[in-house]
Amino acid sequence: MDTPRNFRSAFHGFNREDVVHYLEYINAKHTAQVNQLTAEAEQLRSRPAQEVNEDAWLQVEALQTRCDDLAAQLEAAQAENARLQARCQVLEAPPESGEDPAEKPAEQELDIYRRAQRTEREARERAELTYFQVNGVLTEATAKIDGIAAEITQQTDAVMSQITQLQVAVSGSKRALQDAANMMNAIRP
Repeated sequence: MDTPRNFRSAFHGFNREDVVHYLEYINAKHTAQVNQLTAEAEQLRSRPAQEVNEDAWLQVEALQTRCDDLAAQLEAAQAENARLQARCQVLEAPPESGEDPAEKPAEQELDIYRRAQRTEREARERAELTYFQVNGVLTEATAKIDGIAAEITQQTDAVMSQITQLQVAVSGSKRALQDAANMMNAIRP
């Protein structure tokens, strides 16, 4: 769904469907971010312990906490969405007999518009902040994991070198024992 650029104006305020679609878009986007962060946290948790050091685990836990906070914010935004939808229904309800629709205070509509703008701005700021924080944490985690992988590669190379030396020593010992056995057989009466 594309981000709405402007809300259309109905006869007495905003088009309810535009506001509802926009709020659904923001909720869906926020939910997708929370799901992505949760999946990344689960992926980091599932790696073997020898690949990830303690700092990386702490960062994963911090990300999980942030995901939980974002989920709570999403719930609050959904409650605000439900409240605004109820408010839109009240404003769009046909006027009671004898009531002039032009007499509805413009301040209510302006207040709704301001709250919608504030909610949009706060959601955008939270999303940007979350993006930069997660990007920084993932960059640090990637650098640490690359360092750990390099260390593991060095240790593996050292172990392989030692195994090769051990194989050469065992082969030399085997040959020496076979030579000794052949000598014993040769001098045997």
